[in-house]
Amino acid sequence: MRLIAFVGDSDTGKTELIKRLITELSQRGYSIAVVKHCAHGFTLSPEGKDSSQFMEAGADSIAMLSPERLALLFRNDAEVSYEGIAWEFFPGTDFVLVEGGRDDPKTRKIEVLRKGISEKVTCPLNELAAVVSDEKIVINKPLFNPEEVGKIADLLEKDYENEQ
Repeated sequence: MRLIAFVGDSDTGKTELIKRLITELSQRGYSIAVVKHCAHGFTLSPEGKDSSQFMEAGADSIAMLSPERLALLFRNDAEVSYEGIAWEFFPGTDFVLVEGGRDDPKTRKIEVLRKGISEKVTCPLNELAAVVSDEKIVINKPLFNPEEVGKIADLLEKDYENEQ
């Protein structure tokens, strides 16, 4: 399993890049999981619905099951690492892509920059695998344009093969 976080400010293109990488890596035969960091919280069940009521009543975890999907909700009172989540829930997956995760020093990162929004690398260089930017910057790491999804996938694939 290869875990890589895509970090950057809002509106830099992280989601679009991850979507395109999912398509590219899937076409190459790899299995993909995504962990989305939600700094402001999230809900999968509208307030007042059964699953929300179960959590409000004190359930530590619940599962929501439909013919097409399964969602598991756990209370998160402790700090959980992205690597821990990956090994617990996606053990047979080739790539786990994290959207966010800037604060996890153990997770390798690709920083996404966009002109006029975020133009400078802020990740520690020892955590940085590459940079994706719509403008040229000077850095001693692989630099990709957002359109170079195939080349970014090549880098991830090479790193994955080196870990096997």
